[in-house]
Amino acid sequence: MAASFITQVAVSQTIQKTIPTAKPAATIKAIPVQPPTPPPAATNKTAAGTGQAAPVYTLTAVRVLIKTGTDNKEFLSEVGASLWKKDHSGWNYPNDCCYKIAALKNEMAVNSNTNLGLDKYPGGNADKLSLANLQANGVELLVQYIPNLLFDAWKIENITLVLEFRDQNGNLHPTLGSKTISFSNAIGFLNADFRTFKCRTDQYFNPLTASIEK
Repeated sequence: MAASFITQVAVSQTIQKTIPTAKPAATIKAIPVQPPTPPPAATNKTAAGTGQAAPVYTLTAVRVLIKTGTDNKEFLSEVGASLWKKDHSGWNYPNDCCYKIAALKNEMAVNSNTNLGLDKYPGGNADKLSLANLQANGVELLVQYIPNLLFDAWKIENITLVLEFRDQNGNLHPTLGSKTISFSNAIGFLNADFRTFKCRTDQYFNPLTASIEK
């Protein structure tokens, strides 16, 4: 019996020695996650996500359509037209004029329509032809009449302005590529005393006023 008891004690001690002692749980440290670096913001020189130059739209063509009423514009009486930014304080005449045409002396017959293509003023400030600049206030069209004889007069019944905007690659603006503005309120006589029709738009190039001035 004694031998059996000694053998059990020895076996019990051997089992206790082979059971590993549990180690304390390791402390897990949180590793801060750095947020991804955001892409650089698109500038006015680069279109976002394309790596290409962003489109910069400028005024590239101007046409003026004038409907003559019941009194013609006589031969040798002069007509001119010019386009400006509305409320162009600080602009220098004539260098800051956008587009113009002057000294047209041909007759404009009764109840006829005349289509005038205006020319970009040479040496003008190109920045002032940008769409962004012109949209800041809208535009102002001047149609000016110089009668050949004191009592000559010219009846106008409508003035329509057509603007064309293209980017640096020659592409038309998606919504303002060709903008037609009809001044249906441009009705009246120009003569020796009142020589100018002044037509104005808002910043979206919608027609506003059309007034006859000296």
